[in-house]
Amino acid sequence: MGEFFIDCPGGTGKTFLYRALLAGIRTKGVYSISTASSGVAASILPGGRTNHPRFKIPIDIDENFTCNISKQSSLADLIRDSKLIVWYEVSMAKKRTIKAFDELLKDLTSTNILFGGKVVVFRGDFRQTLPVIRSGKKEDFIDEGLLYSHNWNHLEKLCLSENMPAKKDLAFSEYLMRIGNGQEKTNNGNRIEIPQNFIIPFTNEIESLNFLFNVTYPDLHTFFSNPSSITSRVILTTKNDFVDEINDMLIHRFPNDAKVYTTIDETMEPNDQCQFEDFLHTLQPANLPPYRLTLKKNCPFILLRNLNPSKGLCNGTRLICHDFKTHVISATIAVVI
Repeated sequence: MGEFFIDCPGGTGKTFLYRALLAGIRTKGVYSISTASSGVAASILPGGRTNHPRFKIPIDIDENFTCNISKQSSLADLIRDSKLIVWYEVSMAKKRTIKAFDELLKDLTSTNILFGGKVVVFRGDFRQTLPVIRSGKKEDFIDEGLLYSHNWNHLEKLCLSENMPAKKDLAFSEYLMRIGNGQEKTNNGNRIEIPQNFIIPFTNEIESLNFLFNVTYPDLHTFFSNPSSITSRVILTTKNDFVDEINDMLIHRFPNDAKVYTTIDETMEPNDQCQFEDFLHTLQPANLPPYRLTLKKNCPFILLRNLNPSKGLCNGTRLICHDFKTHVISATIAVVI
């Protein structure tokens, strides 16, 4: 038995490590469980599931919640028979969730040994997203995480430190690590200064965005035939309005003919449809596509629902368009190299 926490900054081979670990265990005929704190992370693990359905963790938790698994259920048998449990992205989980997970394993195995005597491997990166606390401050996010769990001191800590994708750019890799570790120098306003060679000079909004597009996607007419060239590049921004604006500009540049899908917006009362239909078209609810969705062949887009997590179709999965029907989009899961 053993309890481990593997500190894995981005790019250090965490996915390869876990897939190799699970494959090595399962080829020996030993049961194992792989879970993650998000659907996309779970989809890249063999047999991965999110921890909420796997361990019956409630979505809305309070101080006294428990994992609702009967000792006589088939799920309880699976957990008891498993020798290894992997928990991916545990840095996003609240400490009360870890405590309930520990108590669940103790209950199912009828022992007081930590995590029921199972070999448990947690993976996390505290430089990335921490537990989400509504209206919380920095200290609230930190206090709610695994670091302040009573289980933390019982875990053996291991670390992956070499950024494999950035091996050819050691300076950039070290810069990212200094930021993640809180070691990068700040200015008088307590802000990190971005190196000048990372910055797109601002002239006006249109010219600067065009410059950014040309640097990120230097030749879309060449890239569009190789989807991995598109999905291995990304432009991040802060608000959904900016995302929509950038998407519209990029899809206009993308080769091929466009296919436009429009939503069907209906009011609760049929008599109000004519009066409010135009207003409904202006609304952009979270986690729903826009009123007008413009796509082109070989362009990437993101799935917004957990359609089939076991097949990798989770909320957040990136897809590549191939063909369009009236009510169906044919696509494949994007594989980022």
